[in-house]
Amino acid sequence: MKTISNVNVLINAFGIIDSGGVRVLEKLLEEVSSTKSFQFQIICSSSDNLDYLINRYKIFSNLHFITVRNTSLLSRLYFENFLFRKIISKKDIKLIYNFSGSYQFFMKVPQLVKVQTLAFYSKKLDFYYMNQGYFFLWLKEVLFKRSVFRVMLSRSKYIEIQSPHVNSCLSDFIDTSNKGCFVKSDIKISNDEFYAPKSYNFSKKIRFLFIVGPHFNSLHKNLIDFTNAMLVMKDKGIDFEINITLTNEQLENSKAWSTSLNSRTNFLGYISSQEKMAGLFCNNTILISTSIIETLGLHVIEGIKNGVVTIAPDEEYANTVYGEKMFKYQLFNKDSLMSVIMNVINYKESYNDKILSIQDDLRKNENKKFSSIIEIFDEVINVQK
Repeated sequence: MKTISNVNVLINAFGIIDSGGVRVLEKLLEEVSSTKSFQFQIICSSSDNLDYLINRYKIFSNLHFITVRNTSLLSRLYFENFLFRKIISKKDIKLIYNFSGSYQFFMKVPQLVKVQTLAFYSKKLDFYYMNQGYFFLWLKEVLFKRSVFRVMLSRSKYIEIQSPHVNSCLSDFIDTSNKGCFVKSDIKISNDEFYAPKSYNFSKKIRFLFIVGPHFNSLHKNLIDFTNAMLVMKDKGIDFEINITLTNEQLENSKAWSTSLNSRTNFLGYISSQEKMAGLFCNNTILISTSIIETLGLHVIEGIKNGVVTIAPDEEYANTVYGEKMFKYQLFNKDSLMSVIMNVINYKESYNDKILSIQDDLRKNENKKFSSIIEIFDEVINVQK
């Protein structure tokens, strides 16, 4: 494929504010800042975390940022479908890269849509809302947004996803057979990104790590599974502490949390610094993820890369992204999660070998994907010629 040059691309990063989205956007900026073949107009919401990224990357001559404060869904749709036209015309845009799942109607330039969430595209999540009696919440949080994003995604000829299982989920709601679908890696897999396995001695205090953003109350994050398991651990008299990336105030009114765990919990709040985050992956740490759905699950990947024992649901996404060798439990089953935790504590084989094997599987899975967004841009634009 011939590499193109002197092309203006509009990167639409509306909807990215914190947590994993910011991490993936940072990797994107790192990738595109190194190329001289493109000029990028980057439109994003304003937040402390994004302002930090902008200040860091605005020094690159090919990156031009436009920040917008009011990004409700309706204002976002207006901005994208009307005000984008002026930018496209003025800057001679040849490609729109929709970084957070949207699509602009009636635009004449090709568009690539990145799908970073399955919150609107999961039959399993639908069933969970209904089973819990949250029909009206489902209408508000899922169906309305699905109706909007599904129409947009069905119009796009080109889709970027983070793992093959995402295409399987999308195909339940739209026809993906006639679309150009690109599976791209959004994590760094160089050797210096992977750390030696941590040490484990479970005769000492166990550290449970739960990483989640401010959207923790969304049902698909499934905090209740974690809480129920910790309550059982407490009743068993096991010596443990919890490190969670939320504040006491955030969890205070959550129905999925028990304040009886407060005395054992370090409320860390949102952590944007990579150095501070790395400090959480220490000896005797077990990272637990209870997400019903994930496109990637960066928090689990960080645990694997940093050499700690990780536990995730026995779901298609976990098997596809992290591999078959992970410690896994059955969703919505505290006895299953407790059983896996006890299996970890009583594990008779080498933790080192287990963790290194999982790290190797992660590398192999990521190496099968596109490594650079520039390769995808080249393919999409060349097809249009």
